[in-house]
Amino acid sequence: MYALTLLLAAASQPVDVAVMVHGAGGGGWEYHLWKPVFERAGWRVVAPDLEPSAEGLAETRFADYLAQVKSWCKREGGRLVIIGASMGGILALKAAETEAPDAIVLVNSTLPREVRRGTVAEKAPEIIRWANGPREETVAAMPDSSPAEIDFAWKRWRDESGAVVNEIRNGIPAMKPKCPTLVVLGQHDTDIPYTDGLRLAEWAGADVHLYAGMSHVGPLMSTRATEVSESILSWLKKKIMPSAQGASNAKPTNYFIHPEPNHRRRIVSRGWGNRQERSQWRSCFCEVFCLG
Repeated sequence: MYALTLLLAAASQPVDVAVMVHGAGGGGWEYHLWKPVFERAGWRVVAPDLEPSAEGLAETRFADYLAQVKSWCKREGGRLVIIGASMGGILALKAAETEAPDAIVLVNSTLPREVRRGTVAEKAPEIIRWANGPREETVAAMPDSSPAEIDFAWKRWRDESGAVVNEIRNGIPAMKPKCPTLVVLGQHDTDIPYTDGLRLAEWAGADVHLYAGMSHVGPLMSTRATEVSESILSWLKKKIMPSAQGASNAKPTNYFIHPEPNHRRRIVSRGWGNRQERSQWRSCFCEVFCLG
């Protein structure tokens, strides 16, 4: 009876939930380095794979994926955070419009229509064939990951719906988030330039964690992935834990630069980007902290 009482008491305790949405051609496995870090901090991690519609991958649309993400966003008495990487970023933004999370985290995120610039990229085919591709392509995409992590990802990439990718490229309209927002960027992201991420942060009124030398996949699967997830947890503690009640996300306040290991002095002295980019940072962020 005592054991049953303890179980019932534990079941009634509020649980903080982190919904983690993967990118195109990937799966929930992309967060396998983050998951234990969040779980040790007391979070329940929800990171399923996005599934094709019943009509098949070629007929899958953005709305199909969005409906799945919304279905994952179930509160368990505690806080709800939605985290999205790449394609998962715009899905997180859209889900936040109706699911009212306590915070969202956008990792090298694709851009909403309100932030996009330039012409639409070349139209993708009905199905983008990423599964069983050459290992060399994964090596090139993950220059800051270990060989074991590269093999882990290479064996798991999947094909993707071209229709979903085309919808995102054409621009998905989104509302500005009403909750604290963090934008995580890799300086060496060749898929979505980090300067695009800075514009996203300005539009969203978000804080920024910028990582030197990090690739598009790097925040999730590089040798520094644990560091990234721990920094996000620290940010969440400041923004949405009890001591942060009343904290506002009305305008960006913190812009963290995470240098590469052993390169702090060089990076801090040389700064980031060209004059125009540095001017953009000054117009968006009022404090700069260099963390190494």
